[in-house]
Amino acid sequence: MPETVSARVARLEYLMGRLAEKQEKLDDVLVLLTEAQIKTEEQFQETEQRFRETDQRLRDLDQQSRERDRVLDERVDKLVSAIGEMLRNGRRIL
Repeated sequence: MPETVSARVARLEYLMGRLAEKQEKLDDVLVLLTEAQIKTEEQFQETEQRFRETDQRLRDLDQQSRERDRVLDERVDKLVSAIGEMLRNGRRIL
């Protein structure tokens, strides 16, 4: 026996309600996914900034180390030169 029009309408209304519920759940999931993606992107940007800062600090430390090495080399050269001068002049080193 074929369905009556009212029964078909009732079934369609029921199915439309179910579809609306599922659409609402999908919308909620999309909101959660979007928020998670935004947070992830922010974390990537923060991590990238930290890497840049760390790289800059390492470069600065390297430059400072090279400058200290240069100053130390100059002091050692002067000391060796002074010792050589003293030996040439016949002075004893204690």
